[in-house]
Amino acid sequence: MGDTSGVGPSRIDALDGLRAVAVVGVLLFHLDLAWMSGGFLGVSLFFTLSGFLITRLLLAETDRDGRVALRVFWARRLRRLTPAALVVLAVVTIASLWGLFDGARLRGDLGASLGYLANWRFATAQSTYAELFTSTPSPVIHFWSLAIEEQFYLLFPVVFVVLSKKRAFLLPGLVALIGVSVVTSLFTDSRNLGYYGTHVRAAELLIGCVLALVVARRVPTSTSSHSRIATSIAGVTAFGALVLAMVLATASDAWLYRGGLAAVAVGSSIVIHAASGTGPLAWLFARRPLVVVGRASYSIYLVHWPVIVVMSPDRMGFDGWSLDLVRIVVSVSLGFVSYRVIESPVRTRRVLKRPMIAGIALIASMVSVATLTVLVDTQQSVVLAGLDAPEVVVDFATIGGPTDVTTIAQPSPRVLVLGSQLRTGVDLARSGVEVESVDVSAPGCALSLEVFRDCPTIVDAVEAIDSLEPDVILVGVGLIERRVLRERVAALAPVTDDDRAAVTITQSGEMVDALLNGFADRPIIVVDYGGPDIFRSSLQDFDLRSDSTVVLVGGNPERLGAMIDEALSASRADLIRVMVIGDSSSFGVAQALHNVAADQFRVVWAGGRNCPLVEVERIQWWADMDFDMSYCPTFEAVWRDMIAEFEPHLVLEIASVPEQSAQRYPGDPIWYTVEDEEFLARHELVMSSLMTAIDEAQATLVMFDSPYIHGGALGGAPFADEARVDAWNSLMGSWIQRWPEIRRLEWSVVVAAAESTPGELRADGVHIEQPVLDRIVVESVVPRLREVLVERETSPTVAP
Repeated sequence: MGDTSGVGPSRIDALDGLRAVAVVGVLLFHLDLAWMSGGFLGVSLFFTLSGFLITRLLLAETDRDGRVALRVFWARRLRRLTPAALVVLAVVTIASLWGLFDGARLRGDLGASLGYLANWRFATAQSTYAELFTSTPSPVIHFWSLAIEEQFYLLFPVVFVVLSKKRAFLLPGLVALIGVSVVTSLFTDSRNLGYYGTHVRAAELLIGCVLALVVARRVPTSTSSHSRIATSIAGVTAFGALVLAMVLATASDAWLYRGGLAAVAVGSSIVIHAASGTGPLAWLFARRPLVVVGRASYSIYLVHWPVIVVMSPDRMGFDGWSLDLVRIVVSVSLGFVSYRVIESPVRTRRVLKRPMIAGIALIASMVSVATLTVLVDTQQSVVLAGLDAPEVVVDFATIGGPTDVTTIAQPSPRVLVLGSQLRTGVDLARSGVEVESVDVSAPGCALSLEVFRDCPTIVDAVEAIDSLEPDVILVGVGLIERRVLRERVAALAPVTDDDRAAVTITQSGEMVDALLNGFADRPIIVVDYGGPDIFRSSLQDFDLRSDSTVVLVGGNPERLGAMIDEALSASRADLIRVMVIGDSSSFGVAQALHNVAADQFRVVWAGGRNCPLVEVERIQWWADMDFDMSYCPTFEAVWRDMIAEFEPHLVLEIASVPEQSAQRYPGDPIWYTVEDEEFLARHELVMSSLMTAIDEAQATLVMFDSPYIHGGALGGAPFADEARVDAWNSLMGSWIQRWPEIRRLEWSVVVAAAESTPGELRADGVHIEQPVLDRIVVESVVPRLREVLVERETSPTVAP
C-alpha cells in the first residue's frame, strides 16, 4: 500500500501490477469464494511490498541528502493514506446513522479505525477473524491492516535512522527484529493477537525492508545472466506457490501462526525481487490493466469491504455470482473515483498545497468524523437465525398457518386493543376483519407496572381483560417504549459500550416480560411500530417462547386481519409435537419447521448454541479457543422432565460442531474427542437414559447425521476434519443399530443435494441462511418426518 511517488527512486510499473494481484486476492476472499479461501494473504503481500518500497525510499533519500527528514516522511505518509481513509470512515459513519450498518461494537470500531488502532481493538475482541462471516460484520474490520502500516510508518523510520548511523548494523539489526517478531508469534497463544498484532505481523514488513537492502547492494549480489535466470525461475516458482496458498489456505490454519505468515512474506519478497527486474514476472505485472488497478488498489481496498457488507443478499434481493459481480464492479468503480478525486490530488499536492492548510484540514476532518461516530447507535441487530439461538427453551408459537376459519352462528369475536399507539385501533378498523373492537389504548403511555401520570398500568390492563374476556388482545408499542427503555438504561449508568449493550438487552427483556406475561394465557398480537432494534428482538424472543403471542411489524392492516383470523381459528389438537435438541444448527431447523409447517407441527426447541448431548464444562474449537458451556441444557436438568410433560411424538437430535470438537467434562481437566473412550462412555450413558425416556413417552428419536464442512470461516477448524465428521456419524450409526427404533435423517445428503458446489449455501462452513433453510426443510425434512410418523405407526422397531 506504500508508494514512492514524489521523492526517491522511479516507480516500477510491475510492482503496481503486483498490488493489483494482492487487492484482487483480498476482494475475492471477502466475497467468501470457496476457491479463494486464502485470499487474505494478499494483505501479507501488501505488507512485504510496503516494507520494500518504504526502505527503498529511505535509502534513496539517505544517499541523496545524507539523512532522512522524518517530519517530511510522515507528512508524505499522511497525504498518501489519510484523505481517502477519512472519506470512507465518514461515509460509513453517516451510513450507520441511516441504519445501513449496525452492531454493538461499531462505534468503537470506527473510533479505533480513525486513530489507526483498529488492529489492537480486534486483537483484544472476544471474537476471531474467523467469525467475520458468523456475526454482524463490522464495515471497517479491514482497517486493521491500515493501522499496522501506519504504526510501522511511524516507528520504522526512527529505527532506520538509528541503525543507519553505522550501516554495518542496519541489515543485522533488521534480521534480528524479524527473528524477534517470528519468535513472538510462536509464543502467542491468542489467534486474534497472532493475526492482528503489530509485533507479530511486523516480520512481513521487515522482510520487505531486508529485500530492499539486498537489492540496493547493501549486501553484494550478482547481476550475471545466470543470476537473472535464477531470479526469474525463483520468482515464477514463488508466485505459483503464493497463488496456491491463496487458493488452499484458510484463516484458521495453525501453520500460519507458527511462522507461516513470515514464510509467505519470504515467498512474496522473491516475487517482488523478480518483478523488479526484467524477467517474465516483470513483463506480466507491467501489463497496463494490472498497473492501472494496482495504482488505485489502496482506494479499492478501502471501499470494497463496506460495499460487500452493505450489498448483502437480503438487501439486494439476489445472491450468487451475479451479486459478486455487482459488488466487484461497484468496489472497483468507487475505488477509481476515490483515487482520481481524493487520493491522487492530495498526494500530488494539486490541492491542499500548503502544509499548514493541509494540517488544519486534517485536524478538522478527523474531529468531524470523530464527532459523527459518537452519534452511532451501539445496539446490536440480530442478523442470522440459528447463530442467535437463545439460552432458554423455546416453545414456538403455532398461531398462524393455513387453516381456514369456520364461521357459525355466534357473537362476533372480541378484540381488546391496548398499548401506547393510536394507530393500532385504526389498523384494526382498516383490516376488514369482522370483530367487536374494544379500544382501551392510551396514546403516549407505555404499559408498565409503575404508576406514571394518568397512564393505565399493566394491572389495569389485566382487570380489563378479566372483565371483557376478549378472544384476541392487540398490544400496540412504538417509540414511547423505546424512550422508557433508554431512560431505564441511563438510570443504571453503564460505563462502556459493551456494558450499555448488555444492560439494554437485559432491561429490554424485562420490560417485554413484564408487559406480556400477565396476558400470556390468551392469544396476543403485538403490533410494533418502532424500528428493528433490541426491543423488537426482545418481543420476537418472547414470541418464540410463548404459545400464544405473535409479533407483527406495524403498518400492515391486511396482515393484521389475517393474523387475527388465524388466532381465532388456530387449533393445536391435531398438531404433531416435535422436540428439537442439539446445537445452533438445530435451532435453525426448529425455526424452519415452525416457519413452513406450523399447521402440522408444534415445535419446542430445547438445545443450546454449541451444546452437545452430554454435560460438558467447556468445548474447544482450536487449541487457543474454547468456550464455557455450563449453560447448556442436559438430560438430567431439562430433557427428562420436558419429554414427560410435553409428550412429543418426535424428538429431533441435530448436533455437529460441539460433538466434533474437543470436550472437557466437569471435574476432569483432560480434553476428549469422539475417538476417546471417555467421550464414548459418557455419550452411551446419556443415550441410554434418553432412549428410556423417549420410549416411555412413546416418542421416536430422529437423528440428523453431520455434513462435511466445506470452506467458510470454520472450514479450517479441527472439528471440520473429515475424520472427525466420519467418527461422529459412525457413532450415531452405532446407536441406530443398538436401538432400531431410532430413525435416521441423512442431513448430509440433503445439504449436499441443495448445494451446486460443496459449501455454497453455508457462508461460515456450517450454517445455512434461514430463508434457504426454510426451503430445504419444506422440501426434504417435512416429507421425511411424515414418513417417520407412518413408520412409527406401522413398524416402530424397524430401522429405516
